[in-house]
Amino acid sequence: MPIESIQTYLVHPHAPGDDARHIGGIDVPLTGKLFDTFNGVYEKSEVECDIDIAFVPKGDVQQNDCRDLVLAYVQARTLEAGRQLANRLREHTTNRSKQGLMVLMYGKEGQDHRLVISRYPTNTGILAEENGGQLDVQFLERVFMRSAVSYKAAMYQHASLNRFWEGRAVDKQISSRSLPTPEYWIHGFLGSDFRTTSAQGTRRLAVALKKAISAVDNLELKQELISAATLARGLAGQRTSVAEFCDRYGLSAPARQAIVANLPNVAVAAQLFALDVAVFDQEVAYRTVQLDSGVLIAASASEFDALVEREELPDGDEKFSVTGHIINERLRRGGIS
Repeated sequence: MPIESIQTYLVHPHAPGDDARHIGGIDVPLTGKLFDTFNGVYEKSEVECDIDIAFVPKGDVQQNDCRDLVLAYVQARTLEAGRQLANRLREHTTNRSKQGLMVLMYGKEGQDHRLVISRYPTNTGILAEENGGQLDVQFLERVFMRSAVSYKAAMYQHASLNRFWEGRAVDKQISSRSLPTPEYWIHGFLGSDFRTTSAQGTRRLAVALKKAISAVDNLELKQELISAATLARGLAGQRTSVAEFCDRYGLSAPARQAIVANLPNVAVAAQLFALDVAVFDQEVAYRTVQLDSGVLIAASASEFDALVEREELPDGDEKFSVTGHIINERLRRGGIS
């Protein structure tokens, strides 16, 4: 279904004493090149916004300030209602985030209301100028079409506005070469958090580790990843994220990159979840036996009995035998890890 309304607002970073500053905004005509660009973001939002988020209620009260503004806007869809959201975005915009253009897009998908909130840095191709308290937005096709992919967005959709507690987000400004941290857009402006269950987060980490171990050719790097997978059981029940997991075990940059490369997208590396050992072991598990002599034997849990022969000796000791070619041998400081 086509978009029914689009409003845009120029949002400056928050500064002391600017609370009374008027935020310029206009209605965008539902035809033309600017509309075509925003309509593309709206139409792709159902697929492109792949990070599950949810408004965080205040304590035991089912109320959230940003959600209240979202509902008020969807019901009214006026410039003034949208300006309240723009003011909230300004409160959470710092000089590091810089000036940006907030875009509100509303439409109906069958019986569902759909609202897409996006933010563009104004230096990426939309020339936004304030003139006497009014916002004049001119679409610069030559510049914008080269960089219109750089934006943040959040999408909410449901037939009942009372169900507007959960949504999905995307951040196309995150570098794929880094591990992101939750920032002003989700935690601040949207008053939300990542919506990842224990099983979902655990499985995502386990699958990324398993694929990374299989993909790398460097034996030392493979051993580093296997060691991390073995130690993961020690986090049973603890809240962590892929990024925190990498930090906790001091993984090298190549190891981190191998794991992140096997995530659905780089943004999910910051999503918190409680590690479920049972779920983790369903995807990747390494069985280890440590002897009082200091020797440690480790192998894939599913193959351990086939790879390691075990014999009980008369004096009560155990004898373990393994066979194979040596492909890597090195000394490690600090004992077994």
